[in-house]
Amino acid sequence: MRPLRKTLLLALLLGAGSGWCAEGNESSVMDVRFWDSTEGRLNYEYELLQLALEKTADDYPAYDLKRHDEDFGSLRGRRALAEGLQINVYAAPARDKEGPLEAQIISIPVPILGGLMGYRQLIVREDRLPAMAEVTSEDQLKRLTVGQGQRWPDVAIFRRNGYSVNDTGRYSNLFTMLEQDRFDYLSLGIIEARRELASHQPVNGGLALVPDLYLYYPFPVVFHVSAKAGPLAARLEQGLKQAMQDGSMEALFQRHYAEELAAIHGENRRLIVLEAPLPDLDWIPQSRLPPVMRLRTSAQ
Repeated sequence: MRPLRKTLLLALLLGAGSGWCAEGNESSVMDVRFWDSTEGRLNYEYELLQLALEKTADDYPAYDLKRHDEDFGSLRGRRALAEGLQINVYAAPARDKEGPLEAQIISIPVPILGGLMGYRQLIVREDRLPAMAEVTSEDQLKRLTVGQGQRWPDVAIFRRNGYSVNDTGRYSNLFTMLEQDRFDYLSLGIIEARRELASHQPVNGGLALVPDLYLYYPFPVVFHVSAKAGPLAARLEQGLKQAMQDGSMEALFQRHYAEELAAIHGENRRLIVLEAPLPDLDWIPQSRLPPVMRLRTSAQ
């Protein structure tokens, strides 16, 4: 039995932190505490969470969905999720289930952003735009240093592919570090780069998106649930699969990200593909995902 199934089954059997208030009461309510993510993903992830909960309304109790927007940081956020007190669900890149902390987290093996989160857009100082316009190969990009946040899973992917990485900062100060020339470019997902740049742009400007240049590596984002809320994990997996089968998940995805989907298929785009193994989860087969949500494995 796969680790995910073992964790989920154990949580269901033990009823540990079931996700219900007043369990066993007909008026019981399933408590859903969602940790907000970055600006570019927040509304989509929240609406998808609501969609999955609504799809399972006939099989589970009513739910009480609340947002929690504290800036945890990656490690502290996962610790809070494992504890299941302040938050019990959030969306983030999938990880291998290794170590005691990951054993307390259930990762639902349904990619909610398909391959789109794997497309990375680059942010640079405006004075570097002419040089970046000349980049046509991976070797050119490897001569530069990419900025990433502490403990981001992307760091291992970049280093695996031979890139120089500065991962000394937290997300909240990466834009300032870029402005101060601590690294050459910042790599963010295409669905968040434009919005995040707008919200972090220095008062006097100075930062810009590199047009028509994208990196890509398989980078599935999934919902993660505290193992203390096992029934919530089962409910979300059921709801996501229903939404996928009836097309409502893809429709929501298209409504939020039509512009980004058009950009990555543009005629003038330059695409550099990095190697990255998929985390060891019991993935739903790619053939069952809508075509627009399948994970790319090549530059085609």
